[in-house]
Amino acid sequence: KYNSTRWLSLDQNLKSITKDYCDDDISREQVIKCFRDYFDCKVSVELPFVLTMIWGFADIGYGTFRTNKYYTSENVKRMQSAFMHVKEENIQQAYKILKSIKGLNISYISKLLYFSTRALGHSDYFLIFDIRVARSLIRLSCPPTLVNLIDVKPSDKFEHYSQYNVQMHQLAQQHKVSAEALEMYLFLYDE
Repeated sequence: KYNSTRWLSLDQNLKSITKDYCDDDISREQVIKCFRDYFDCKVSVELPFVLTMIWGFADIGYGTFRTNKYYTSENVKRMQSAFMHVKEENIQQAYKILKSIKGLNISYISKLLYFSTRALGHSDYFLIFDIRVARSLIRLSCPPTLVNLIDVKPSDKFEHYSQYNVQMHQLAQQHKVSAEALEMYLFLYDE
């Protein structure tokens, strides 16, 4: 939910372009549609970017601060360049560019790549890879007595992120479900 009170300190320009979403739920499908609109030159890159941040941070108190921090003219150019590479299916270069945005980590890089590759209809779209998904992967593959002994976070190396995506798509095909359904299962499993 885009709680306008919680996001009160959002940059004025970002607040202005998201006014139609104020105090409404924001779904994955809405963010994907917004990325489609961006690729069709109907909206600027700022809208899919900020919707991704609002969707991802939701009611986490520091979401506004981090979103504002990422929102610079230089980073807008980086995002435009990254999404051009996504359109050309050069995900590794897009990843590298997004990673150059100070403070943007694998969790949010993967969200931006997920929404953008889904919007473009990539059959092997990239998936969200955050700490909850990483923890669930460990919980499902290690005895509980070991899980509590380690601190888990997702790797921020592109080759590991790519491997995660390949394996998830293979598992999805094997079990006749969508890859994003598997990712959502992992996300919810860690609750």
